[in-house]
Amino acid sequence: MNDDSKIIQQLRKGNEDAFEHIFRQYFAKLCIYAQNILKKKEAAEEIVEDLFLHLWENCNELNITTSLQSYLFKSVYNRCLKYLRHLKVEQNYINNQQNIYIETNTDHMVSTDYPVAHLISKELEQTIEKAVFNLPEQCREVFIQQRIHDLSYQEIAEKLQISVNTVKTHMTRAMQKLRAELKEYLPIILVFVITGYICSFFMNIWNCT
Repeated sequence: MNDDSKIIQQLRKGNEDAFEHIFRQYFAKLCIYAQNILKKKEAAEEIVEDLFLHLWENCNELNITTSLQSYLFKSVYNRCLKYLRHLKVEQNYINNQQNIYIETNTDHMVSTDYPVAHLISKELEQTIEKAVFNLPEQCREVFIQQRIHDLSYQEIAEKLQISVNTVKTHMTRAMQKLRAELKEYLPIILVFVITGYICSFFMNIWNCT
């Protein structure tokens, strides 16, 4: 299977072999390309993983008018630009929040001796635990093994008897769902991060971003 049109045609039919072929041929190259743009290995890999997840979940609706290689590299390029724009907006927001909290003496408000801080921390932990519990069963298991037990993708694949690519797909899906569910808690999270009062369990999850 080496002709683009045939591969794309098979992919549109949901052929797993076609998807695996594309993944093996382009994943590493696309990661290197993204890393050259972002200068961040983990972010680059996440963007490429997200692209392949999108490719598989929307295979029936693919509209590729150029070569497969051009389509993939252009998609990664656009996603990298979007990531950089989002990063800039996010950093500006964080900087503004830091100034606000410092000016209003937030460090005192969220002191470890302050009862409200403990309540907020407990609420965050419960919210995170609920978000993780709500993940699809295998998706949740992969996430826990990787983020909580610190197993490698290869170790998880062997333990759960699934492919490494499947592990990566589940991790990408877990990251997307958790970010979406925890997005509204960002202002509170920023307070805790700034003052250093934040539970290790939460940091372990939020580091995925």
